[in-house]
Amino acid sequence: MDLSVIGPWLVAAVLVAISLGALFKGMTGLGLPLFAVPAIAMITSVEEAVVLMIIPGLGANLWLVVSHRRFAALLREHSLFLLAGFIGGIMGTILLIVVDDRWLKLVLAAWLALYLIQYFLGDLLAPLFRARGAAAMLVGATGGTIQGATGISAHIVAPYFHDPKIKPEAYAFLIASTFLVFSVAQMSAALGTHLFTPERLALSVAALIPTLLFTKIGISMAGRISTQVFNRILLLTFLVMEIKLIADVL
Repeated sequence: MDLSVIGPWLVAAVLVAISLGALFKGMTGLGLPLFAVPAIAMITSVEEAVVLMIIPGLGANLWLVVSHRRFAALLREHSLFLLAGFIGGIMGTILLIVVDDRWLKLVLAAWLALYLIQYFLGDLLAPLFRARGAAAMLVGATGGTIQGATGISAHIVAPYFHDPKIKPEAYAFLIASTFLVFSVAQMSAALGTHLFTPERLALSVAALIPTLLFTKIGISMAGRISTQVFNRILLLTFLVMEIKLIADVL
C-alpha cells in the first residue's frame, strides 16, 4: 500500500475509524475490526486490511484480558469453543487469499439476523447461539474461520457470550480472550504464508499506537456503565452490524 498516492483526508478517516473502534473495544470488548477493516479496505484490498489489523487486534485484546483478568475463571466452560476457534482462525487466514468475502458476510448476516429475531421474541434459540459442550466447537470453529478470512467475527462471538445479566467488564474479558486466541492463530498463519511483508508489518505496528491509546480510554469508561445500559448498547451495536453487513452484501 503506497500512502503517497492516497489523499490525507482518507488516511485521517482511517485513523479516526481505528481510534473509534479501539475506544468502543475498550468499553465492550468488540468493535475494533468492525470499524477499522472496512475503513482500511477503502484504500487497499480486504486481504491487506485484515492483515494490517492483526497486530493492533493482538495488542488491544491482550490489554483487555490483562485489565480484566479477575474474570479468568469464566473461561473454564469455554475451552472447547476457544480450541476450535484457534484451529478455525488458522484455516480462515489460509483461505483469506482465495475466498470471496461476500459469501462469508452473507453467512454472518443470516446468523446475526436470526439471533436478533429470536432474542426479541424471548431468546427462544439460546441453546443454539450460546451452545456449550461439544456443540460449542462448531460455533467456535465457524467464528475462528470467518475471523481469519475476513478479520471480523463479532457477529458470531458476541451473541455467543451475550447475557443481559453479565457485567460489562466480564463480557469484555470473554470477548477479548476469544479474539486474542483468534489473533494468535491469524498471526501464526499469516507469518507461515508470508502475508506479512515488511511494509505491512511496519504499518500494522504503527496502527498499534492509536489502538492502545483509545483502548485504554475505553477501558476506563467501561466501569461507569450499568449492566442495563451496556446491554442496550450491545443490542444497538448488533443492529448496526446487521445493517452494515446487508449493505455490503447488496
